[in-house]
Amino acid sequence: MKATIGSSIGRKIVGALLAIYLLTYGLTAAVVYTGVRRSLLDSAEGGLAQVADLKYQRLCNRMDELATDLTAWAQLEVMNDLVSGDVDRRIGTTLEALQRLYGLAGGIYAFDAGGTLIADADGDDGAPPRGTRLPAAWTVAAHSVTFFDKHRNPLGGGDVVALAIPVFGSFAPDYRVGTLVIALPWTMVETLLSGVEPRTVLVRRPPHPAVLSSAADPDMDRESHITGRSVQRDGLLRSWQVVVSQPMSVVTRPLRRVALELALLGILLAAPIFAFVRWMGRRLTAPIMELTRAVRVIADTDQLDIQVPVTSQDELGFLARSFNRMTAKLRNARAERDRSMRDLEHLNLTLEGKVADRTAELEAAVTAQRRLISDISHEIKSPLARLSMALGLARRQVEPQAPRHFDRMEREIAAVAALASELLTLARLEGAAAGLQRAPVDLPDLLRAIIADAAYERPDRQRDLALVVAPDLPDGGVLPGNADLLRRAIENVIRNALFYTTAGVQVTVSLEGNTTGLSLTVADRGPGVSDDAIGQLFDPFYRADPARARDTGGTGIGLTICKRVVELHGGTVRATHNHPTGLVVEITLPAAPDTPQN
Repeated sequence: MKATIGSSIGRKIVGALLAIYLLTYGLTAAVVYTGVRRSLLDSAEGGLAQVADLKYQRLCNRMDELATDLTAWAQLEVMNDLVSGDVDRRIGTTLEALQRLYGLAGGIYAFDAGGTLIADADGDDGAPPRGTRLPAAWTVAAHSVTFFDKHRNPLGGGDVVALAIPVFGSFAPDYRVGTLVIALPWTMVETLLSGVEPRTVLVRRPPHPAVLSSAADPDMDRESHITGRSVQRDGLLRSWQVVVSQPMSVVTRPLRRVALELALLGILLAAPIFAFVRWMGRRLTAPIMELTRAVRVIADTDQLDIQVPVTSQDELGFLARSFNRMTAKLRNARAERDRSMRDLEHLNLTLEGKVADRTAELEAAVTAQRRLISDISHEIKSPLARLSMALGLARRQVEPQAPRHFDRMEREIAAVAALASELLTLARLEGAAAGLQRAPVDLPDLLRAIIADAAYERPDRQRDLALVVAPDLPDGGVLPGNADLLRRAIENVIRNALFYTTAGVQVTVSLEGNTTGLSLTVADRGPGVSDDAIGQLFDPFYRADPARARDTGGTGIGLTICKRVVELHGGTVRATHNHPTGLVVEITLPAAPDTPQN
């Protein structure tokens, strides 16, 4: 099927249209079939409900007739003999005559006011003896006929239904002289229930549901059935319901003919539709086949001079003309592409050489710069140490007026030593990303130690330093890092804040955090810096106030070291204005830093 339909566009069109037809006709046939089936089932269900209702009505009529008869018998004059115990057997003779006259299969029993059996007309040989007590199951409290549902006969064997009515004396209408009972064998009910439909069930309604009688086919449980139920009516049998069922296969047997006719109709309609669709498919796909042949030739031979004949002015003709224009443009594009490829190959060779040369130059320059910084630092520190030692010896050997010059020399030596130390630190930080040693750092404790050291060095500024630590820091403010480097970076920022502010100006160090990391802020109310200078504070050797820096000292690379340390820990550092005056430096450190960039 796949090879037949999928070999060409025409066959695909035929297959698609046939699939649409089959789907449409199949859905239509399914709707028709379902409607006919539903109609048959509804009709059968309605018919069965009528049958069940007729059987139920037959039972009701029979019981109503017996209730009417029993009411009339209870009013007979002879029933007054219940008071005297039916000495002359008039009640017994009357009951036997009534049983023969009405052809009752069950028994008729007369009890006096004390519940003793006085007379009966029981067709069975095992009639109860006189003096038998009125069974509790037949006790009557109402003044009218009372119906007793299916139960075991208390005066004999077998299942029965009973009708009972109290008997009142004709000489005193309010004086109860006894009880009259008709006990009908259950076989009489089943006889009234039977008919041409053997699948009949008599049930009792809730609140005490039960199956009272079932005359079912042995094969009922092996297949689905349709049921009809009687309508409930007021009366003696209001708690009963007749259910009649019929196998669904009997009802749906005509559907086989309907399905066969629908299938034949579908086949008859499919033949002309298939012929028309096949002819139309060939007519439409002929130009497409020509176009396909041209495309195959181009794919096999890479020849772009193939032209497709234009045979119509419709969409297929427009497709052929577009294909011819496309092949012409492809020929021009291929020629242009060949020229461009040659030019690109030449430029690529030239560019690769230049990039390689420039890369080598940059690597050499970076290596030389790092080596120069390291060499300068090491070369300066040694003679400075020797010079400092010599000055110490000279202090004890020269005249008393020379110490002022020695103090000046010592300050210069200390400045050069600090510069060399900072340069060496910066050179080490440039290559420390991969080998940075990390350990848990308690940042609140580190801040307290830094502030304590600053207050010890500047006791006059002790009251100007304030530390504010948020109470809900994640992990208590502990994060992975290098404690020595972090101490140096934060210490530079705090010392700068104290350096550029006067006594009495507050410097506030705040530490906050969230799930992503910690944020450290150092804010002062000093003179601050200009807008142009704030973006260059972290550049090496930059001073916002060069004159002041020369007078007071400082290497100019402390903030540069701070920035590099923070970046090695995966964080960021930035400076902003603290309005109306002052400067704010904010350091953010992630809880789990990524690998920093060099």
